[in-house]
Amino acid sequence: MAERDIEDIDFDAVSFDYEQADSAQNIAVADIFGSPTPDRQTAQSSAADEEPVRYYFYPTWRSQLINIVAFFALCILSVYGSRYFGALVIKGKLFSIGDTTYYLYLPLLVLVPGFLLGKILINIYDAKYIIDERGVEAQIGLVSMRLRQPRLRYEDIRGVEPTQTLWERIMGIGSVMVGSAMTQDVEIVMTGVANPRAIQLLVNSERDKRLEEMKSSGTFLKHAATSD
Repeated sequence: MAERDIEDIDFDAVSFDYEQADSAQNIAVADIFGSPTPDRQTAQSSAADEEPVRYYFYPTWRSQLINIVAFFALCILSVYGSRYFGALVIKGKLFSIGDTTYYLYLPLLVLVPGFLLGKILINIYDAKYIIDERGVEAQIGLVSMRLRQPRLRYEDIRGVEPTQTLWERIMGIGSVMVGSAMTQDVEIVMTGVANPRAIQLLVNSERDKRLEEMKSSGTFLKHAATSD
């Protein structure tokens, strides 16, 4: 089936599910979860030449290490606080079934670490980042009320920049900012991911490969002309 030229496609009006398209065309896609470390890239290089590879990245538990430590500290404080401050414990009779009576014993202080635990889980499972042969996609809000799915094709990526604080460098995590050549802004931010430098190298490598394919087919020049 002949491919359509990029200049003939209105990408702003297209909502496309790439995973369904791959399955519909019986395209075998190798799904890889986690950071593209050098050992894994070497082991996967032969498979990548034969079939498309789709990488999945998630915020790591290490990105929430401070909140996790604070959670356990608050759990201990809530136990001791409930012992010494009886007014912060709701007690009362609930109901009786036969000769058995059930009572309510609810320490209000447990709501504080419970709230922090919910925040930790949301920060970890609320986002997913995908890198495949077509571009980079972020799915933000997976467990929230609002879901955003920004996506950038490789030919529209202006730059990829990893950022790390001193603490993040020690933990081996960081953020990766992917800029758009269309808006001149940062379109996708991968936060709390492991080995952000490896992700930058992966995106740049896939982007260069994609541009080389477009140049060899003459599509790149058509796309550049329409962008101007």
